[in-house]
Amino acid sequence: MSRTQHSSKAGLRKAPTQARSRERVARILAAAGAVLANGGYQELTIKAIAAEADVPVGTIYQFFATKDDIVAALSQQFADGVRALAKERLDAMVLRKDPARFVSALVDGMAELQQRTAGFVCVYAGSQSDSAFEALAAYLRRVLGERLDELFAAAFPKLPAAERRRILSVWGDITRAMIGGLDRGRSAERDAMTRELKIVLTSYLQAKL
Repeated sequence: MSRTQHSSKAGLRKAPTQARSRERVARILAAAGAVLANGGYQELTIKAIAAEADVPVGTIYQFFATKDDIVAALSQQFADGVRALAKERLDAMVLRKDPARFVSALVDGMAELQQRTAGFVCVYAGSQSDSAFEALAAYLRRVLGERLDELFAAAFPKLPAAERRRILSVWGDITRAMIGGLDRGRSAERDAMTRELKIVLTSYLQAKL
């Protein structure tokens, strides 16, 4: 599968069917996220992932052909998390009546994703110098952007589509620029950066509406 294709089996050479195989894939993905978070894309190697996951290199190759396939699977995992966040915690009525509460739910949800899944910030921000990696990052941001567009359209039906998308584009740029402060390695700064991001996104939205 191409590194830029996405499905529930993105990146996988074969889908794990047994509980033991699913657990191994989960360990491999968790290890890859940890390596990405700590060293970035350049430090991400099959050998490094195997060491972090405490599995033989051959075990990884049973499920993934390349490190980019592992990143594709990680991106899909993160996308599933973003979809769950958007479905379970983001609501058009809240957006219309209390934008600050909506922004708080969005930012807190993304911060929790980063705490649960190392490497989320690295993939979402697309801060690595690799075109295929950037394509995966763009995919992940698009998943969230499309859901936000639906919510904004429902919350503000009189807002022209072009203006709505312009607002979301600026939101996306701001979030991408600031989200590095949510990195798990900066625990002392995470809360402060989360508060700042909420203020900026809320203030901009209120000014536009």
